[in-house]
Amino acid sequence: MLVEFTIQNFSSFNEPQTLSMLASSSTKENFNTENVINVDRFSINDLLKSAVIFGANAGGKSNFIKSLYTFKNIILNSQVTAEENHLDTVVPFLIKDEPFDHPSEFEVVFLYEGNLYRYGISIIKGVIDQEWLFWTKTARETLLFERVGQEIKINKRSFSEASDFIEKKKGGKGHVLKKTRNNVPFISVLFQFDGEKSTKVVKWFQNIAIISGLQEEGFRDFTLKLFDEDTVFKTWALDILSSLQIQGISITDVDIPPTSVHIRKKTVNVIKKAEDGQEYTLPLSYESEGTKKLIYLLGPIFNVISNGKLLLVDEFDTKFHSLLSKFILMLYHQKSNNNSQLVVTCHDTNLLTKELLRRDQIWFVEKNVKHESELYSLLEYKEHYTRKHDSYSKDYLAGKYGAVPLFNSINQLKEALDG
Repeated sequence: MLVEFTIQNFSSFNEPQTLSMLASSSTKENFNTENVINVDRFSINDLLKSAVIFGANAGGKSNFIKSLYTFKNIILNSQVTAEENHLDTVVPFLIKDEPFDHPSEFEVVFLYEGNLYRYGISIIKGVIDQEWLFWTKTARETLLFERVGQEIKINKRSFSEASDFIEKKKGGKGHVLKKTRNNVPFISVLFQFDGEKSTKVVKWFQNIAIISGLQEEGFRDFTLKLFDEDTVFKTWALDILSSLQIQGISITDVDIPPTSVHIRKKTVNVIKKAEDGQEYTLPLSYESEGTKKLIYLLGPIFNVISNGKLLLVDEFDTKFHSLLSKFILMLYHQKSNNNSQLVVTCHDTNLLTKELLRRDQIWFVEKNVKHESELYSLLEYKEHYTRKHDSYSKDYLAGKYGAVPLFNSINQLKEALDG
């Protein structure tokens, strides 16, 4: 489970920004308890099942999702494709005199198989500047390794898996890496050789799923395959879809003529039942874009719930009616009981209600006068403690929380358009 994710000097983010999944311990936030996961270890009471990030267009929401995607890609692929430097995908904040005045940095704190880990990496001009791994087994955080350039310090007692991959510096104290290039994470190298703790770290990254709500083809085939092969998923999904008057999903393979190459395509039909009980089969293409997206999104949601994974969805609410967006989030909170988590970005201010979200689940991204994206929680606004029937959307649209478009009124926009 994700506890915290911090980035700095990446894309539109310059100074360090942290998304925290720690649930507030304040009694004033003690509601929607089904939205949290009880931990009671490592001084963590509860973790949030989900976080929803709001903000204006070009504020940095997608860049935040992209930052974790980039981090994951570096860890999983740097050692696999040696001819490609995956660190080149790390673009620093460019609206300043010296983009490399400090490293681009990524750090995660997470729970995995009963232990707490803190892993991070900093990068400058396509080279690893620093890399570190700490863990907490009982109460105290312990260093496992700390890398500065190609020099490294390891905990020989707790991290013996690294011993064969370091050597003493020539003519000096300390150790340096061997079998590890300057653009490859040490954790990735150790994973290739089945290191015990490094494998747990990499597997945590493997359990992150990242999708875009604008590109359904990225998860459409995954969901259709589940409908075809997983009866548990099909039963689960149809129970949900019955609320949309869909009693069944039929998937068939058809040939696509005319072509010299044999091509087959999956066609999807929905089964609906009339008042008299008669069933009718209709092409899914006849359904609304929102219904189609919901059906395709059920696969990734089921996958993370079943396997205790982390799912990030950029532009979550695209094509969805507000009630459908609320339905999916409420469904997730109710069905998720296996330490899975969901982080989404969206624009729909109708989701800003106490009925759906706790204040610690609500986050905003906004660009400051220096064009830097800043990430902050609704918890920072102490004067807006939750009260009965509270809705935050009115205050948000009034600009009380920031993270709204630069045009503060229709009149300003009209003046700009009219010149």
